[in-house]
Amino acid sequence: MRTNKKQEIPPTTWTRMNIVYLLMILVGLACLTKILYLSIVERAVASGTSDKCVDLIGKDNDSIKMLREIDHACYILENTLKPVRGEIYDDHGRILVANFTVFEVAFDGKGFAREYADTLKKNPNAYQDIFRQLADDFYYQFKNRFPRYSADYYYDFFIKNIQKKKYATLFPVKEWDEKMWVTSVDTSFIKNRPYLYKYVSKEDSDDSTRIKTIHTHLNYVPANVRVNPYGEMAKRTLGVETPERKFGLEHVMNDILAGVNGSKKYLELNHATVPLRERIDPEDGHNIHTTIKLEIQHAVHNELSRKLSELNAEWGCAIVMETKTGEIKAISNLRRAAADASYYTESMEYALDAKVEPGSTFKLASLLAYLEKNDDDTSKVYPIYNHTFEFPTKSGQVKKYYKCDHKYNPIEVPPIEVFKRSSNVGIAEMIFTTYGRRGFPKYLEQLKKFGLLDTIHSQLGDIMPARIKDGTNDFNTYYATCFGAGFNIPIIRTLVYYNAVANGGKMMAPLFVRYVTDTYDTIQRFDHQVLIEKIASDTTIMKARKYLEQVVWGEHGTAYRFRDENCMFAGKTGTRDIWDESIGNYRKDINAVSFCGYFPMDKPQYTVIVYIYGVPQHSTVAADAFARIARSIMNSSNYSATRKASDFAFTPLTRTAPIRNKYFNPLLKGLGYDTVTYETNAPYLRVDAADTNRHVTVTALQANTYQKMPDVRGMMAADAVTELIRARYNPQIIGKGRVKSQILDEKTHTVKLYLDP
Repeated sequence: MRTNKKQEIPPTTWTRMNIVYLLMILVGLACLTKILYLSIVERAVASGTSDKCVDLIGKDNDSIKMLREIDHACYILENTLKPVRGEIYDDHGRILVANFTVFEVAFDGKGFAREYADTLKKNPNAYQDIFRQLADDFYYQFKNRFPRYSADYYYDFFIKNIQKKKYATLFPVKEWDEKMWVTSVDTSFIKNRPYLYKYVSKEDSDDSTRIKTIHTHLNYVPANVRVNPYGEMAKRTLGVETPERKFGLEHVMNDILAGVNGSKKYLELNHATVPLRERIDPEDGHNIHTTIKLEIQHAVHNELSRKLSELNAEWGCAIVMETKTGEIKAISNLRRAAADASYYTESMEYALDAKVEPGSTFKLASLLAYLEKNDDDTSKVYPIYNHTFEFPTKSGQVKKYYKCDHKYNPIEVPPIEVFKRSSNVGIAEMIFTTYGRRGFPKYLEQLKKFGLLDTIHSQLGDIMPARIKDGTNDFNTYYATCFGAGFNIPIIRTLVYYNAVANGGKMMAPLFVRYVTDTYDTIQRFDHQVLIEKIASDTTIMKARKYLEQVVWGEHGTAYRFRDENCMFAGKTGTRDIWDESIGNYRKDINAVSFCGYFPMDKPQYTVIVYIYGVPQHSTVAADAFARIARSIMNSSNYSATRKASDFAFTPLTRTAPIRNKYFNPLLKGLGYDTVTYETNAPYLRVDAADTNRHVTVTALQANTYQKMPDVRGMMAADAVTELIRARYNPQIIGKGRVKSQILDEKTHTVKLYLDP
C-alpha cells in the first residue's frame, strides 16, 4: 500500500521566493515614494504653477525662441479654441453668408521617408509608380483650379520632399478665393484611389484576406471659411474679414460675428505634453439678419449686370430702399471683370464710397430750394437751351457769361418744363432769380436744411456729405452746383433725399441690419432712424413729386419713353461728363449716367437709384435699367401679396351664392360696395348683378328655398359645388365654365350641373 508524504520545498527555492517578494515590496515602496514625491514635491510643476515652469503664453515669436534656448524642462503653452463664426441672413431668414469647411493640403516627406526607410534603402524608386499615379490624379482633379500646375509638377513636389525629408504645403487655404478651395469632395477622391490599397493574401497574413493601406502622408488640415451661396449678389456689402482684406458687414460687425476665443493650457514637460485643467470654452459668434430681400436683390443684380454688359460700362451700382423705413432691400456694386464685358463682379462699395458728380439728379435739390422760396411756380418763366447770365463783380461791374445746353433758339418756359426737360441754364436761372446773383451762401444754407451737407452714420460706416466748394463769389461754381456739377456726393446720399420726397418729407437713414440673434433668441434690434422729420413743407414736397412725375409722364420728359401703365414710377434722369485727371478736363466722349426715383407712383413703396459709369450714352439707359428693375419687383409674388384689395382694379360682381342676411352688408362693404338698403326678413340674400358704379341687384331667398336645393345658376363650378354639398346634395358637373342649368334627381339626391363657357 502506497503512503502519501508531504513534499518538502528545497531551501534554495524558499530563498529565491523571499528575494522576489522583497524586490516586489521594494519596487512598490519606490513607486509609492515617487507618487508621493510627484504629488507633493512636484505638484506645482505638474500644475504649471512652479517657478521652474516658463510661461510662454502671450509672448511673441522672438521671445518664445529666446526663452526656449535657455535650459528649461517645463514650459506653459496655450492652444486657442476657435469659436464658430456667426452667419448672415436676409430679411426672411435665408442664409447669405455661411461657414464652410475647406482643407489645407500638405505633404509630410519626412514622415514618409521615416516610415518606409527600409524599403527606400533597398530600392529608392520603390514608390515612384504610386506617386506618378497620384500626380496624374491631382492634375485631373485640380487642373481647373490650379491651371499652372502640371502632372509633372505634382510628381516632382512629392519626390523632392521625400528626398529632402521635408514637410511642405501644396495647397494653402486662401479664404478670399473660392476658386482655389479644396473641399471634402476633393479629399475623398484622393483618399479612395485604388492604388493606395494593397491586398495581402492568406499565405502572407494571419488573417484570411485583408487590405493594407499605403500611407502617403498627405495631410488635410481643416479650416473654416465663409461662403456666399448666391455668388456675387451683394457680396461687396456683405463683405470679408480676413487678415488680407477687411470690408463690408463682415468687417464692421466683426465683434458681433466673431465670438470670443477660448483657450486650453498645457505643459511641455521634459518634451512630453501634459494637459492642464484650465480651460475656457469659446463663445460662438452671433448671427446678423440684414434688411436685404433675396428676390429684390436677385432682380437688381441680374438687371444691372445685363445692362452693364450691354453697354460695356466700366462699372455701375443700384440700390433699393424701402420708402417708409429706410431699409436697404438690395444693393449691387458691379465692375467689369472681363475685357469683352461678358462678366461683372462685386469689387468696390461704389454706393457709399465712389467720388462722383451727381449730374442732373441733383436738380431735385435745387428744385426743393426753389419751391421753398416761391409759393407761385406756375406764372413764372425761365430760359432754356442757352442764355447769357449777368453777374455782378465786387467792383460793381457786371460780367456776362454765355451758357449753352443746345444750339436751338432760346425760349422761356414754366419751371415744370425746365425740370422735366432737364435744362441746366433754366434751373440755374431759377436759383439765381430766387437767391440772387450773389446768393450762393444762402443757397448752400438751404441745401443744408435738406441734410445734404451732414454726415450720415450708418451700420456700414460714415456716409460723407456732398463736397460742394465754398466758392462764394465764383459764378462758375454757383452755376455748376445748381445742376450737380463740380462737386462729389456719395451715390447713396442722392437716394436718401429722393426717398425723403417719396416719404412725404421724412428723411430716413439707410438701414442694413435689422437684428442680431444667438442660437435661441433675438438679442439686439436696430430701430429705424429718422434723420430729419421734415426736409421741406408739405406743399413743396407735393409739388416736387408732381415735377418728378412729369419727367416720366410729361410729353417732353427725359424719361417719357419708359412710361408704363402697369408699372407707374416717377424720378429724375442724370448725365454727367467724366473728369479726366490726365488731361485736366472733362471728357466729352464718355459719361456717368443715372436715374433715381420711386414706385408705385401714387403710394411709393421703394425708392431706387441706378448709376452707370463709363458709357457714351446718356441717361436714358439708366432710366431703362430702373424701369426693368421696378417691373421685376412689382411682378414678383412677394410684392403683390403686400398690396391691399383696394389697390387692384375693380371688377363688378356676378351672381353670388345665397348669403346670410346678417353677413350680407359687411361682405359687400369689404368688397367696396355701398351699404344696400332692403326691406325683407328673408334669412338669405343673393346678388344677381352689379355694375361698374357699384350698384347691386339683390334677391331675397326664404329658408325653405335655400334648404331644399340652392339655385346655383350663373355661378362658377367650384362655388356651385360648394353650395350643393353644403345643402347635402351630390353635384355632378357636365361641361366647363359657369352653371347654365341644373337638374335634380330626387331618388339619388344628385344634381346635374350643365356648364357653359
